[in-house]
Amino acid sequence: MGRDTTWQPLWAQLPDGGRFLVTAEAAQLISAFGGALHCYEHTGGCRTRALHFSLNRPKRALDCALVPVDEAASADDGDLQLSIGASLASMLDGATLDFGRHSGRERFLWRRLPALRTPSCTCLRSVGAPAGKRSPCLDDSGVTFRDL
Repeated sequence: MGRDTTWQPLWAQLPDGGRFLVTAEAAQLISAFGGALHCYEHTGGCRTRALHFSLNRPKRALDCALVPVDEAASADDGDLQLSIGASLASMLDGATLDFGRHSGRERFLWRRLPALRTPSCTCLRSVGAPAGKRSPCLDDSGVTFRDL
């Protein structure tokens, strides 16, 4: 976080040709958490859908190319890495990955997932290794990503 960077929104290009928006806030926090974020679908934990965020790369992850939304902006994304699970790719075209205060907690979430037609907070707010129903939920424990 030592760099003085004004973060810009980024397009994450999906391997199947689609793309989703990474807000400036999400890009900044991905950088603050070590420069890598992995999003995947897995069983257990989420009350509506098992969508996970992890700082560790899961199996069968697909890398997303990150490009500035504003083509005139610098292509310097701070060497961010973003990957998605293979089963999630078809759901993310047109989605928005955000970071901010939602339901009284700071966290990453899919603010918009047009393919699922679900309420805005559809993320699994767990940390650590997936453990099904035993996955610690940020909502239940009061932990935020900034606490990690």
